Amino acid sequence: MQLKRYTDYALRVLLYLGVHPDEVVSVNRIAEAYGISRNHLLKVINGLAEEGVVATFRGKGGGVRLARPPREINVGAVVEGMEGEVPLIDCHAPACPILPACELNHALREAQQAFIDHLAGYTLEDLLRHKPQLAHLLADT
Repeated sequence: MQLKRYTDYALRVLLYLGVHPDEVVSVNRIAEAYGISRNHLLKVINGLAEEGVVATFRGKGGGVRLARPPREINVGAVVEGMEGEVPLIDCHAPACPILPACELNHALREAQQAFIDHLAGYTLEDLLRHKPQLAHLLADT
């Protein structure tokens, strides 16, 4: 299974903010740290804000910060929220003639749910286990 780039970037934003939990961080700072387009990152951050995972602040000194402590941010819930309900295969375009008797879509849905369920066993805090090293690697250049 492959995550959308949108979800990948969302997780990267959360890691960055987790390394800087008490700061309002500018979008530019995150974009520069990862070499990601600022405009694309804004869309990702808006999605995270809609999910209630980050808080955004406008104006001078504005930016983004975690809306909850890292131990309260469930990775599976974030991935599910960012990915949406996207089936791994589309049995309807073009219409598949074996659809009435095929179990492939069902098996793939189960596998996809197992993937999300596994990630639900992790919090952002778990992903920050090597926080000092992450901070060093994400240090402003």
